[in-house]
Amino acid sequence: MATTALRTVHAKVIFKGPAIQVNGLEAVAEGLWVSDQQNDQTYLIDYSGKILTSFHSPARNASGTSFGSGSVWVASNVKPSMVFRHNPYTGQCLAAIHLPNPEKGGVHGIQWRPFELGVKPHPAPEPEPQIFPTAHGGALNAGPGVSGTLWVTRPGTNVIDHIDAETAEVLGQIPFPVSRSHGLYWENDTLVVVETNHNHVYRLDPANGNVLDEWQITGVPEAHAMSRSADGRVWIGDASTNEIAVIE
Repeated sequence: MATTALRTVHAKVIFKGPAIQVNGLEAVAEGLWVSDQQNDQTYLIDYSGKILTSFHSPARNASGTSFGSGSVWVASNVKPSMVFRHNPYTGQCLAAIHLPNPEKGGVHGIQWRPFELGVKPHPAPEPEPQIFPTAHGGALNAGPGVSGTLWVTRPGTNVIDHIDAETAEVLGQIPFPVSRSHGLYWENDTLVVVETNHNHVYRLDPANGNVLDEWQITGVPEAHAMSRSADGRVWIGDASTNEIAVIE
């Protein structure tokens, strides 16, 4: 566990979410991908809050949102546990991934990550790639490793799953110290995860889940979504107020 005293950081509200209840966000060069849990719409907004584009996702109670492998990934926060893959330009749903142990509930947060440097993905299965059985629109399953990986938080499980983003194979799992893990981002090869009940943020060793640091967010009632932009700013989405904030 963290050995230093718990510190606090303040989140300054910048603007309202683009719809009703922001519950997932991901910082990219153009701005923020934001998913709303009430209308299940995913938006790309610029860093002033202006809507650039949007699409509807099959994800119900849309929550965790991430970008990687040329796609926008949106998590469904109801049973069964699923993540949907979308074309960022058209919004077309390319695939629907069923997570292991779907009866455990929905998905709170997701974070895309390539296969670790120096790790060669498994070879694609033989024979030729098959139609992925849960894919929308007949997207092909091109084999393990080709779409990177997803780190997944689910409410009430006290674990974070690391899965293959193409096949949903579980690659690993680390413990989480409390039950309501939500948004997450990577920083210097550590995994940073927010917990909504008490607005605590945990920096974890992704190899074993050891807590390297812990702090508390003030300024927003409930930190749900969380992402870090390229300039180092940490963005927070609060579903209880539909506000998007930046940690000062």
